Amino acid sequence: MPKPISDKLWEVFSKLKIEKNICEYLALENWPKVVGDTLASHTYPKFIKNGTLYVYVDSGVWTQELNLLKPKILKDLNDSLKYPVIKDIIFLDKGTSFKKTKRIQEKPKIKLSLREEERVAKIVGVIKDEELKAIFEKYIKSLLILQKGGKYDGKKG
Repeated sequence: MPKPISDKLWEVFSKLKIEKNICEYLALENWPKVVGDTLASHTYPKFIKNGTLYVYVDSGVWTQELNLLKPKILKDLNDSLKYPVIKDIIFLDKGTSFKKTKRIQEKPKIKLSLREEERVAKIVGVIKDEELKAIFEKYIKSLLILQKGGKYDGKKG
């Protein structure tokens, strides 16, 4: 029986050495699904550093509540990922500055280098179906740009 395409994608991510970065990105993206609407409305997962997820919280009361729920949240969050990359969660009470923090800031526009473009072309070059090739090319480029801290706009370059 052939392997699912997701397994093949993770093989590509592994070869690119970006599987940890993808899991970290997915941890931030999965936060609302893992904690639910109520907790998500009072929190903002800001960043991950050395396996620690830093989450901004809108009040001290919610910070205390979240610290009590931390073991379950940590387990559920890692269960939502291909690889468990989150070792700890730190909840930071941001109080009145929370609303300003929660706004999504525009990420800088970052382009791939010629070398990176060539690597992507080589990776997708084996795909015969042009539509599928274009999808994978956009996907891999977006992951590389996200890894660099940018926002992928879907355009060439």
